Amino acid sequence: MSERLRASFWVVPALMMIVALLLAQGLLAADRIWEIDHLPGFGWLRLRDPDSARALLGAIASSTITVAGTVFSITTVALTLASNQFGPRLVRNFIRDRGTQASLGIFLSTFVYALMSMRGIGSDTTEHRHTLTVTVALLLALGCIAFLIYFIHNVAQSIQVDNITYHINREFRSALESIYPREEARNRRNSRCDLRTLQLGDDSLSVRTQKEGYVQIIDRQALIDWATKHECRIQLLCHPGIFAFHWSIVARVYDPPRNLDSQDIARAILSTITLGPQATAEQDIIFSVRQLAQIAVRALSPGINDPFTAYACIDRLVDGMGVVLQRPQLPNCFHDDQEQLRLVVNELDFTDVLAAALDEIREYGRSSGVVMRHLIGALIELAEICSRREDCRALSALVKRLAEDCENCIDDRFDIATIQKQLSVMRRALE
Repeated sequence: MSERLRASFWVVPALMMIVALLLAQGLLAADRIWEIDHLPGFGWLRLRDPDSARALLGAIASSTITVAGTVFSITTVALTLASNQFGPRLVRNFIRDRGTQASLGIFLSTFVYALMSMRGIGSDTTEHRHTLTVTVALLLALGCIAFLIYFIHNVAQSIQVDNITYHINREFRSALESIYPREEARNRRNSRCDLRTLQLGDDSLSVRTQKEGYVQIIDRQALIDWATKHECRIQLLCHPGIFAFHWSIVARVYDPPRNLDSQDIARAILSTITLGPQATAEQDIIFSVRQLAQIAVRALSPGINDPFTAYACIDRLVDGMGVVLQRPQLPNCFHDDQEQLRLVVNELDFTDVLAAALDEIREYGRSSGVVMRHLIGALIELAEICSRREDCRALSALVKRLAEDCENCIDDRFDIATIQKQLSVMRRALE
């Protein structure tokens, strides 16, 4: 829910408009009680003429709603440029930007404040004072000017590819930190085993989804608690990021409780799995990986032909994969407090992350010698920290594919010789 609210463009402006409405009503009431213009040093704020006050508030309201339309137009243009240049997936990042949401919100809330204040100012100057109300309106108008300058700066910064890749990489690293804990933060009750040799029994109940969508969040602790309560075992057949069809089997319950109906069991399991119309980065590291890979692939297209953008994406991707290599492998077997196996999950490993990150880049950049040289140079650094046997096998398989691409797609002799030397260095590092 938090991710959905943050990706909504209307939430922050709506909240700011509600605050502005309440502020207008509160200050109008305060003006009827206190006379701040009689306080020492506040006499210059005195404004007793209601017609002048309404005229000033009307000018503020009309100007702020006009600028709000301009801000919305600029935002629409920025979103269109981002979608065409970097891909439609990147539109989400611009919508989630708090600076853009706050900039639109300050103009709309100032308009609402001025409109409600105009309505509350009467024509009788002996009963209605409005010094505080009008003063706050002036301060909000000055704040709108500051936010307009900030908004233009923020839009100019947000469409630069270096800033885009930086923010995606920051989200990528944040997901890595939460999904791949350090050794000292691991729960010792959880372990990793070869699921092909794991025997869970023959008595099982398959749980199918009731609707289609991307798996966004899985509440593993709730599944462990439910399995512990009913003394059974659950095997998840899905992971965050995959698309589940409305007939897909997402879990199997082994030794299901006999006192519950199969539909009750299915509802309990499905309540811990959140499906949505699109993937999110909350529990899915592949989401950010594909965003960076999409930018790189578009940069390598003949219409754009920007290898430097591809370099930036490759560096960010390899840096993230280095975190995966240096952290312990994710557990796929979860136990309760009595060390009883309760949950088995299908975790992504380094091979899956490597394929999601580089398959498309290798496919569309195989004919570019400079891109291949940069890619292999970054992978050499990755091979230096690769220690697990299965991870080395994944990188070795990639070396073979890169060697075939070099032989079949690159014509320049200098590029071929350089790439072959790089591949030799990478093979020695993996051995």
